[in-house]
Amino acid sequence: MTRLVGGLVLLVWAQGYVPRERLVDMERLRLEVRFAPEKGIVYGLVTEVFRPLRPGVDSLVLDAVDLTIEEVRFHGQPVPFRATGKELIIRFPASLPLDRSDSVTIRYMATPRKGLYFIGWKDPTGRARKQIWTQGQATDHRYWIPCYDDPNDKLLTETIVTFDSRYQVLSNGTLVDTVRNADGTLTWHWRMQKPHSLYLLMIAIGEYGIEKRQTASGLPLLLYYYPDRRECCLEPTYRYSVELIEKLEAELGVPFPWEKYAQVPVADYLYGAMENTTATVFGDFFHVDSRAYLDRNYVEVNAHELVHQWFGDYVTARSFAHLWLQESFATHYARWLIGQLWGEDYYHWGRRTEHNLALSASQKDNLPIVHPNPGYARIYQKGSAVLDMMRHTFGNETFRRVITHYLRKHAYGLVETNDLYQAFQDAAGLSPAEFFEQWLYRGGEPHYRVRYQPIEKDGKAFTQVLVEQIQDTSIGLFRMPITIAVHYRSGGYDTIRALIRERREVVEVPNPGKKPIAFVLFDPGGWILKQVTFDKSVEELLAQLERAPALLDRYDALLALRKVPMAAKREALLAAYRREKFWGLRAEIASQLAADPANQAFVREALKDPHPQVRFAVLAALNPLPASLLADLEALLQDSSYVVEALALERLSEAFPRRVPEYLKRTAHDLGVGHSVRIKNLEIAALQGDRAAIEKLVDYASPSFEFRTRQNALRALKALNLLPPSLLPHLFEALVHPNARLAGVARECVEYWMQQTRYRQALQNYYQRQAWSPAEKAILAPLLDYKAPTFYQRSS
Repeated sequence: MTRLVGGLVLLVWAQGYVPRERLVDMERLRLEVRFAPEKGIVYGLVTEVFRPLRPGVDSLVLDAVDLTIEEVRFHGQPVPFRATGKELIIRFPASLPLDRSDSVTIRYMATPRKGLYFIGWKDPTGRARKQIWTQGQATDHRYWIPCYDDPNDKLLTETIVTFDSRYQVLSNGTLVDTVRNADGTLTWHWRMQKPHSLYLLMIAIGEYGIEKRQTASGLPLLLYYYPDRRECCLEPTYRYSVELIEKLEAELGVPFPWEKYAQVPVADYLYGAMENTTATVFGDFFHVDSRAYLDRNYVEVNAHELVHQWFGDYVTARSFAHLWLQESFATHYARWLIGQLWGEDYYHWGRRTEHNLALSASQKDNLPIVHPNPGYARIYQKGSAVLDMMRHTFGNETFRRVITHYLRKHAYGLVETNDLYQAFQDAAGLSPAEFFEQWLYRGGEPHYRVRYQPIEKDGKAFTQVLVEQIQDTSIGLFRMPITIAVHYRSGGYDTIRALIRERREVVEVPNPGKKPIAFVLFDPGGWILKQVTFDKSVEELLAQLERAPALLDRYDALLALRKVPMAAKREALLAAYRREKFWGLRAEIASQLAADPANQAFVREALKDPHPQVRFAVLAALNPLPASLLADLEALLQDSSYVVEALALERLSEAFPRRVPEYLKRTAHDLGVGHSVRIKNLEIAALQGDRAAIEKLVDYASPSFEFRTRQNALRALKALNLLPPSLLPHLFEALVHPNARLAGVARECVEYWMQQTRYRQALQNYYQRQAWSPAEKAILAPLLDYKAPTFYQRSS
């Protein structure tokens, strides 16, 4: 909740807004670990250096979930402790003096459920990549390290890892040394030079090669890759990595704030990537070849995690209510970087995507951005849109000056939203209280209804624009400067920037030449996050499509034209397709034209469009697939895009079943990301009665493969409605897998098969025959405890 006091936005206390209280300041953490990966065990020795913040501190409470604590030493002597299952409570012989650093050393063992993951060690075939990696955010290091596990404290860390010398070990900071041990292991010693929040500590262990690069300023980059993928995937994966850093340093006015930057792909990763200080971890589904790069590449995720090295690592949100200061900034600057690399159209296209996601979230609730749990779309996309509006409202140069000041003032520190507000005051002399109140501390967005008419007053011509704010009254009114542009049939346009603040506003745009109006734009370029109801004639929409300067205004015209009959728009769409350079507009045009059987000449042309998204849009819109275009459609079976190839295989096989053997032959050797093409090939072959294809699908669903391949295989088997006994161990392993995306697909399959008598018994029997941990039982029991529907439920 918020209040405006004396022009300042103040945050009133509420659960989750206030940072966690603490009795001590954690200054250093020295972690020594070794592992028994086949058993999932961590053996640790951690030294925690801290300083009391209050008088009378006689104990230390650390987060420690289900850790086996073997010993705690203070000043070299054992001290009493108690492990509750959630905390470790250490008792000191006497109260500690204020402002003097002390330390404890804890020996422990853990079999963590979260925070640290052992990947591939239980694959009986030995094909899976064997790795160990960590994921600390939000507060998961407590599952494998006794620690103060909250972002509102910063400390220096060093990580000492002993492991099999065949593997690489990466952690935060600088590699101090490696020591070869008599038992064939290596001990790796990594150390941070500047403080960071503990959730950003990381370890990644696996078989990797390392590509070393350097920026113009001398920053070392360590780019980890799978040795068997060096030739195909190293360059596409890390394309632009150096350029991204150099461009961002120039934009922010603050050099990269750490001693090195490493990036490492890992299997079965829980998310897309994680910005651990000096060492980003990312899912190996981004470790792609040049074909997969066309469909989904690492570039924007690379940029997002890079931005976090400043926003999140260098300056860190003091509490989760201010997490937007990290995620929104990373989202915003990543999109800015993409615009710098690929052109402004990509930047603006990303803005529209963010607006759509933010507005969609408001269909559910109207929580503000500054909130302990505002939802993904607010701390990422809406916050990014708000930063765009800051640039647009206050000016780009002012925005840049404010951000540079904000970063420098809070270097290696903790921040709240008010710190950004104060940066506007300090660096630009602005007090944007109203902007912060309506866009950050308050939920919801404006919904404008717009109408216009030409008028004359005292012999002068104007375009009178009526603007109404029609959002729910509970959201309140917004006060924003908005540009209105009136375009004329003879060419040219007039604009005015008006402050829209009341429920109903009338804006008059001078028309000195008394020119006939072609169309009117409300907020040209779509900078304000909003809904708009603005009815326009077909003639206005076609003029807007042809002449609006901004890509998003032309796109809005295209969206409105979806409802217009083809005869009224065909020629305009064909002309726009040949005129537009950006793929997003061409894809929308192609989708509309391809839906009309009369446009086959165009479809043949669009199936050869240079951008795969356009080819995909055409193929998806064609219904049915015309035999007259068979050769053109079959050419997509060798498309440069795996996604297009997989869709072509599916749709052609449905439309021309007699040619399925030929289609399977043509696509037999392509894999795709997550084996998508190969699995689609096998699914279609299984429909033809190929038993070997079913066996291979079961194999792809096994722990020998990474989670995206397993997801695709499970979906294929569900589509085939096949649950062979050999699938059961793979299915249940997926159900309890820490990767929620894999577990979610497995759950969908089980819920589907549990509705069928022939499969329900097999699932229940397998569940009852196995030994499960309490955590696994908690996941499985609700799924397998089937209750037959009552007569009433069946009949309804």
